[in-house]
Amino acid sequence: MLTVLALLAASSSPPNLLLVTVDTLRADHVGAYGDAKAQTPAFDRLAREGLLVEEAVAQVPETRPSHASMLTGRYPYEHGVRDNAAGPIAPGMPTLATVLKAAGYDTAAFIGAYPVSRSSGLDRGFDVYDDPFEKAVDGRTERRAQEVVDRALAWLGRPRSRPFLLWAHLFDPHAPASDDARWWS
Repeated sequence: MLTVLALLAASSSPPNLLLVTVDTLRADHVGAYGDAKAQTPAFDRLAREGLLVEEAVAQVPETRPSHASMLTGRYPYEHGVRDNAAGPIAPGMPTLATVLKAAGYDTAAFIGAYPVSRSSGLDRGFDVYDDPFEKAVDGRTERRAQEVVDRALAWLGRPRSRPFLLWAHLFDPHAPASDDARWWS
């Protein structure tokens, strides 16, 4: 989070920020990180045209606490989220979205699975938090990346006069490759 704040402070015009998190995707399976056989052209282009993080350490090997650390810049003992069943981040804990919203950003998140649903507290500071899991009538706990990306692109296509933070959380690597209709609904 400090890197983002430093970029903002050094910038003459605030940059748009796109954060894409892909649960369980190993870096060595992405072209931008050296896998010549990988078929990841969109990620590779984002890496070429944006900021490629070449060394990152997950504070916890679980979705909710790891994302809480990414979005707060804090360790799990500080933000209070230690596993996927944990309650929300500590009350009053600043997040990337709360800081950027206060700086005049439009903020939106499009969520692929329940571990980072609203109950995680990671919705703080987002104008839009597209998360169907809390009120899902069909019992879904995940949705395909295509649905997440389509909704994010629709939001991104709206006219705006302010810089934005868009977070797209993708969960597909958790599921085995399948043509099963439940994954595509």
